[in-house]
Amino acid sequence: MRFSVAIPLQRIVDGRYQYDFENFIAECQAAERAGFYAAVVGERRIGVTAYNTSPHILAAAALANTTRLGFAIMVVQLPLRDPVQVIQDAMVLNALYPGRFRLGVGAGYNEHAFKFLGVDLKDRGAAMESGLARINAFRDGEIEIDVGRGPVPAVDPAMGDCRPEVWVGAWAKAGVRRAARLADGWLPDPMRTGAVVAELAELYREECRRHDKTPRIGLLREAWLADTDAQAQAEYGPAVVQAHAEYFPRMQGGWKTAAGSESKPYDVRVDTWLKDMDEKQQLKLENLLEDRFLVGSVDTWMENLTRWIDAIRPEEFVLRFRFQGGPSPEATRKVIERVGREIIPQFR
Repeated sequence: MRFSVAIPLQRIVDGRYQYDFENFIAECQAAERAGFYAAVVGERRIGVTAYNTSPHILAAAALANTTRLGFAIMVVQLPLRDPVQVIQDAMVLNALYPGRFRLGVGAGYNEHAFKFLGVDLKDRGAAMESGLARINAFRDGEIEIDVGRGPVPAVDPAMGDCRPEVWVGAWAKAGVRRAARLADGWLPDPMRTGAVVAELAELYREECRRHDKTPRIGLLREAWLADTDAQAQAEYGPAVVQAHAEYFPRMQGGWKTAAGSESKPYDVRVDTWLKDMDEKQQLKLENLLEDRFLVGSVDTWMENLTRWIDAIRPEEFVLRFRFQGGPSPEATRKVIERVGREIIPQFR
């Protein structure tokens, strides 16, 4: 079992959003010392975010400032990018830092980003299919170009054997099937309960069997470790609720999801508290804890991790400890160190 950590580049300081590269690198280095497998960062093309528009550049900086830690982008919004450029950048990173870089791609969902970049949101499924096919063909050396002396591989031979893993982030059934067919692994989102992810995992494994692929699953969870559940909730609750109160309505298209809308992170059939939810300010930590977050004592962590391992069978947990608004980088590094001492050794 591997453990990775999702690290924000942005931080809110005195009410202002700013890049905090110093603490970003310090957190990567703390994760490396603690025995984490990789650091993870996402991409967002516009607006306020904990991510950034150029995750390949950030990956290069993180890899240069560590010696063993891997780095993963989860995820590049593939319909908004040229797939060959995306995989070329990934292959250069994996050539410079062999075996330490992993590319993640996803369809995206923010209609404003699609409009801003002149891409039709309704075409994103087709763009994912063609983009992944192009990425696979390029990294497998199947694309040739004629530069005047006959066909030659498009891949620069100077890079050597630099084929990086490509994972797909997806939560809708079509995306999960696509991950099984066209990628090396699947990363579901942190919004759905473990029980819902387990259902999607069965779909993913079934599709992998159909295509003679080995199923590989990473599970992204919000996480905080303390002496007691109450302490963990007190230390982590304000930041995670603030982040999700802003983030989830965009994913949800409004809090109240019609029953049967499988692409939405919440459903009133499971999350009965949605019936009384009108404003995002009403969101409470207790709404989000059950079977979603990894927040509490060592015993609580072990109970949840064991249940998810049995039900979902992931090979990796990707843990997000910090958001733009908190907790502090100093407190986060202490938790990372504690996870390295008290949790990770139990799964080696």
